Amino acid sequence: MAEIPAMRSDETKSAPDWSRRAPEMQEWMDGPCTYAEYSQAALGLEQVNRLTLGYRPARRFLERVTERAGDAQLHVVDAGCGHGDGLRAIYRWAQRKNIPLRLTGVDLNPFAAQLARECDRSVGVPAGSITWITADAFAAKFDSPVDVAISSLFTHHLTDTAIVALLRWNEATARVGWLVNDLRRSARAAMGFKWLTRAVGSCAMVKHDGAVSFRRALTMEEWSERCEQAGVDARVVDVGLGRLCVQRLKL
Repeated sequence: MAEIPAMRSDETKSAPDWSRRAPEMQEWMDGPCTYAEYSQAALGLEQVNRLTLGYRPARRFLERVTERAGDAQLHVVDAGCGHGDGLRAIYRWAQRKNIPLRLTGVDLNPFAAQLARECDRSVGVPAGSITWITADAFAAKFDSPVDVAISSLFTHHLTDTAIVALLRWNEATARVGWLVNDLRRSARAAMGFKWLTRAVGSCAMVKHDGAVSFRRALTMEEWSERCEQAGVDARVVDVGLGRLCVQRLKL
């Protein structure tokens, strides 16, 4: 197992300052790790996502989009898709509703696409139903225009400058609309996550990275500031359970 970096003394002894974002804190999944470690953590986070209804905001947004778009097939791109649990949830929803969607997941980590394809096979998603691309989303090339751009639990990994760049990319790339679904910085939500991961027996990486993720997340007010900096007119919505959404529907 790869060596896990020790927490700094100020992370272990000092009370967290929830009044400010802490983008300098590091998540173990973002650093060197083995495929086995990555897989264990990714599947552990998927379990937490299911228990906290983490896929519901994207489905609700796509319901609004497809109601307005009619019968046209939409190309949905998930930027920073990880191992694809969010897109698989969308795929199952679209199959039940008989909604035509073309799904593409993009992630810079090569482990992400590898695990995504393994998970597709294990849960019976036919090969080719979801396209997995290993690339920087900003530089990725798609073989058809993007109608809807989504990102889930991705933006807290980014610097403030990169978050503004992502918002501008969403606005310029997605023809119909876009959605950012992420954590809301909150001591209470972080404590809830801590107790949940203890209850379900999550691995050490999930426990550590989840705690750091809440410290790196933005508040609703900070998201409004980033949208203003990016020059985009979007809604910031508290969806509960320690999450918020930033959404823009162009139809």
